Amino acid sequence: MNRFLVAFAAAAAGVAIAAAPARAAVPGAATATFTKQSSWSTGYTGQYTIDNGTSAPLTWRVEFDLPSGTTLANAWGATVTHTGDHYVAVGASWNATVAPGGNTWFGWLAQGTGGPLNCSLNGASCTGGTATADIRPPATPGNLRAVVGTTTFTLRWDASTDDVGVKGYEVYSGANLVATVPGTEYTMGMPPPMIITYRVRALDAAGNASPYAVITPGGTPDTVAPSVPPSLSPGSATIRWGASADNVAVAGYDVYVNGDHYGATSNTALTVPPLGFGSFTFSVVAFDGAGNRSEPRSLSVAIDPGPNSDSRSPTVPTDLRISISATQVTWTWTASTDNVGVAGYQVFHGPDWSGNVTTTTYVEPRPAGQTVFGLKVRAYDAIGNKSAFATLTVVLDPPPPTP
Repeated sequence: MNRFLVAFAAAAAGVAIAAAPARAAVPGAATATFTKQSSWSTGYTGQYTIDNGTSAPLTWRVEFDLPSGTTLANAWGATVTHTGDHYVAVGASWNATVAPGGNTWFGWLAQGTGGPLNCSLNGASCTGGTATADIRPPATPGNLRAVVGTTTFTLRWDASTDDVGVKGYEVYSGANLVATVPGTEYTMGMPPPMIITYRVRALDAAGNASPYAVITPGGTPDTVAPSVPPSLSPGSATIRWGASADNVAVAGYDVYVNGDHYGATSNTALTVPPLGFGSFTFSVVAFDGAGNRSEPRSLSVAIDPGPNSDSRSPTVPTDLRISISATQVTWTWTASTDNVGVAGYQVFHGPDWSGNVTTTTYVEPRPAGQTVFGLKVRAYDAIGNKSAFATLTVVLDPPPPTP
């Protein structure tokens, strides 16, 4: 339905139609702002306005979720696709790229009254946030063990680590959530005399979930791998997949982009840093508590730049160097350059993504006894263009044996 006909019909029914407010780009940020323009008992028309407050052309991609019971009947000003309740909007030929300081819009007719949730613009917050958002899951709880008392049964585990902080732990008996605890143990009444699989996962404040630690007291060794994830739906920021099945329990999923490992989680979605333009192969592998791994579910996509977008990559970081103390490792490098501006640096240990930084320094703890140190660093700009990697590996002589 044409949006002007929708507006006319709504007005005829006595529904107020809100005028879109004047837009002013936030300096240094790109934002997407939602406005519900008109509404009635069974639906509404809405509009997202994309403002480019950056100094570079913005080729935009907006992702959002709609609550259950609300769907899009029609959209204009963008190509909108969805997987379940998750929607992805990319610009039409006339508005795919927004000039610095400019804005554009797209809109839709909704069936249902729920507004958009969890909005992201090119992988960052629609409110102008940056890649500093917490997207990394905690590590798997370690050494899950059972302690049997006279009348009680206690699960204990070693604390997980997280780049921001662990909020708590969820404890499952079979498929059922039985408790959420802040600490590293949970005591329950003595379970019935049967084989039960228990699972524990860590959560952080952003809702990122670690893989499960799994224990089956009295169970036989698990040698069966989980099934391959049945589907895969990559976006520019969040990769989603269908749940695998296992004869005991799926512990989690490893997520890869072009062979780089971006994290492990027990959820069926993982947010990764904005990828920019190019060809990407997304892969998800399911694993269980015994370490059995499924075959990967993979999907390849190409993300093309829009007209007049910045297509030049930053230069490679130079002079990557290391400083080592007994407890800390500090990596530094000389800044990259870019035709528009360097937004930050991606840091990897081998194929494993370790985080993004906006400075030319990365500091990490040194595990006791560590003698081999390796790092890869690449620069990226605001569009997502990336340099090649700078790499460095250092091997220290082992300490002399204790006499």
